[in-house]
Amino acid sequence: EESAYASSEDNIKNWLIPYIKLSPDMRAIYKDRIKNYRMSASSLTSFIDIVYAGPQEFFKNYFLRAPFEPETEAMAYGDLVHKTFEMITKTGASNEDAVKFFMDELDKKDLPIEIASKLRESGPANLNIAISSFDNILKNGAAEVDFAPEKLVVNGVPITGKIDHIAINEDDKSIEIYDFKTGGYHKEKWQSHATLYKYMLQLEFYKLLLNNSSKYAKYQVRRAHILFVTPDKDGEVYDKVYEFNHNDEKELLDLMKSVYNQVISLDFIDNPEIFVPANNALGIKDIKKFVELMLAY
Repeated sequence: EESAYASSEDNIKNWLIPYIKLSPDMRAIYKDRIKNYRMSASSLTSFIDIVYAGPQEFFKNYFLRAPFEPETEAMAYGDLVHKTFEMITKTGASNEDAVKFFMDELDKKDLPIEIASKLRESGPANLNIAISSFDNILKNGAAEVDFAPEKLVVNGVPITGKIDHIAINEDDKSIEIYDFKTGGYHKEKWQSHATLYKYMLQLEFYKLLLNNSSKYAKYQVRRAHILFVTPDKDGEVYDKVYEFNHNDEKELLDLMKSVYNQVISLDFIDNPEIFVPANNALGIKDIKKFVELMLAY
């Protein structure tokens, strides 16, 4: 995933040069394109991720509607794992049936031969480890919980999204959130690592979706989990638990409002402090500084 962003970093300037000085006509077109924008966890974190995405990438995707990059091995594997886990939750499929489903879905993808071959070779073994480790989670709960139909608005910001998996306890009316990640495990603290910081914002965002949903508002969202489902070199997969807290939630709410206002007004395009390209030499301190800058507007 990271290399895909890095490889497109040089191209983005060529994409954007004709669009940066907006004529009144172009501004009207862009405002029309964004009028139905509903913020998702991924679009929010994409905007503030000045390491691998950031405002210029956001502009390219949401305003220019640029063609998507070709599917990388990491993207293809992530998509296949999510589809397979959803199938397990909905059908209670065995490991064997899940692997067959994975391979059938892989065959449907239009991938370069070398990527498809790698996934055929590593996919079944990796999948077996993940399913065996997280079988109890996958076979209990709801998969791909979609909030789009509810047209939710929080703090003046229209929001939407899907949660990979939720476990519902009807006895104490509580919910736990599970998000599947196929990238490498990170042992650091949530606020001290760029990737984990984005994951933390995503999990807080999912809690907001649940808290504001008419279907799930009566449940208390207890905690959240990132399941790192790709085995490391020791064959281990990981369940990293996130405990919700007021400070992180407030930071998210303020950031959502700030980013949303910048997006719908188009102000960010005219501000060189904000309208920055991705730079993979940056890290968590730079992202935090950028978030502080956003919150100041």
